[in-house]
This record gives sequence, structure tokens and C-alpha cells, in this order.
Amino acid sequence: MRYKILIFILLSNISLAAHAIKSTTNSVTAGDRYESCFNNATWVVPQQTLLAYLYDNGNITPVNDQTVWVISTYNKGYFAGQSYTAIDVSTLSQRYLIGSITAEGRVFITFYSGISTSTDLVTGIGTLNVKSSGQCAFIMQMNSGQNGVSGLTHGSFMVPANPGDALYNNLPGTNNMSVPQFLAQF
Repeated sequence: MRYKILIFILLSNISLAAHAIKSTTNSVTAGDRYESCFNNATWVVPQQTLLAYLYDNGNITPVNDQTVWVISTYNKGYFAGQSYTAIDVSTLSQRYLIGSITAEGRVFITFYSGISTSTDLVTGIGTLNVKSSGQCAFIMQMNSGQNGVSGLTHGSFMVPANPGDALYNNLPGTNNMSVPQFLAQF
């Protein structure tokens, strides 16, 4: 009798493992439905979500945060590229980004300075939504902290901007710069 119970448990575990492998494979494949969102993608902050808050030595200040992401690679739910940020037009920051997206559209991104002596990381969580028309948009929450005394928080949309688009030609929060003009500052 114990032999039959052992076989039943073994077969149940094999069945559960096969289901888990199938589910993992399906989620990676389902993640590829986002691939069109990342092909030669440049993402920007629209005017309505430029507001962010800066914390610096006990002071909290509203600021404008224009961030441009240039996504260079995408593969089965993983993406990478560069991020360019201007706080109130004048404080500039460039970082490398690497992120992942689940089949359900949940996104996690880490932004690295690229300087070996810096341990400050910026993290972002959010959702990538794809409309039935195929148009993509992120809803993101970004948080950073530098040396324990300053940081920035920014809840925002990120929308694609392509050459010829109004947002591409007149990037919000940049004194009328185009995306190429904005990127040339870095």
C-alpha cells in the first residue's frame, strides 16, 4: 500500500513540475507581446506628469522631472537602454537601465550610474499598458536616494515619442527642446 501512495505522490509532483514549466514557458512567450513597444523605442514624460518631489537635507521641493528612456534591446520580457533626466531643466543625470516585464505587464527597472564608485541606485516599478490599437504607455513610480540625505520621487506616465511627433519635437519641461537637442546635453 505504501508503494502505491509513493507512486501517487511521485506522479503528482511530476505533474505539478510539468505544469510549472508550461506556465513559465507561457509567461515568457506571452511577454513577447510587448516586443513592439520596445522596437527602437524612445520614451518621454508628458506635460501632465512632470511634477516630482525632491528631498534634500530635510526640505521637500516640487520640481519638474523630464526623463527620456532610449531602449536599445528587448528579449523575452527583458529590456535595457539609457535614461536621461533633467530636473528643472538644469540638473542633468544619465544612467543605464535594465528592466523586466511580466506577462501581466508588471514592470521593474533598476537604473545604474555606470560609475564604479557610486552605489546609488534608482528603482522603478509600474505597469506597461497596451491599448487595442497597439499604443503602449508605462505608468511608473521612480524613487532615488543619494547618500541618505537627498532623493527624488516621481510618479509618471512614460509614453513613446517618435521623430515627427509633437512630443519628440517639443519635449515638455525642456524650454522647447526636441528629443535630439535634449540628449545632446549629456
